[in-house]
Amino acid sequence: MLKYLNFCLLIVLSLSSCRRFEQEKVIAKAEPFVPQNLYPIERLPPHFNKVVILPCHFDDLDSPILEYIDVIVAQELAQERIFETTSFSVPKMIQNFKEPRFSSSNRLPENFLNRLEDLTAANGVLFVDIHSFRPYRPMSLGIRAKLVDIKTGDFMWAIDETFDLGHGSIILGATEFQKVNHIRAISSKTSGSVLHSPRVFAKYAFSTCFSTLPQR
Repeated sequence: MLKYLNFCLLIVLSLSSCRRFEQEKVIAKAEPFVPQNLYPIERLPPHFNKVVILPCHFDDLDSPILEYIDVIVAQELAQERIFETTSFSVPKMIQNFKEPRFSSSNRLPENFLNRLEDLTAANGVLFVDIHSFRPYRPMSLGIRAKLVDIKTGDFMWAIDETFDLGHGSIILGATEFQKVNHIRAISSKTSGSVLHSPRVFAKYAFSTCFSTLPQR
């Protein structure tokens, strides 16, 4: 019986080694992921200096990602240091608009942008939709985001990308992100590898998205 168990263990270890070897070959041929499905204006106008971040929208309201994603979005956007940012919390959304989260692709309440401007004195508003989320290996996170001029409703920037750790370019990009940003990517709440922690992986995904924002 012991010999049989040892034999099974050897097979499992061998298969695991083969999978790691194949993954390493795929990564060796890959380049770090660069978002392609995006729209930026050439430069932000001088007046565009404060952006209000709305709570992220996800159809699954019971998903654990909603417990931490708003904080990550705010942190990663602030890291870009392009403009001042302020977050509009879920309680404030309910108090002022009777809903906790709005999708950027759905019809907004009447005078929504005007009311946001009055409440926040912001020049722009950031909408973020999570359109897919897989928390188990290989993790995947689909992000749709839009930066809108709060007075005119014009798009300043928009992106729609899926970050899937089943692809070598995403693995390489995420690994490099953690190496360069390990001080702010890993904390008591985000400990672990970017390839295994949904929190850290989300930081990589949003950092990569926000790196494409237009500059001044």
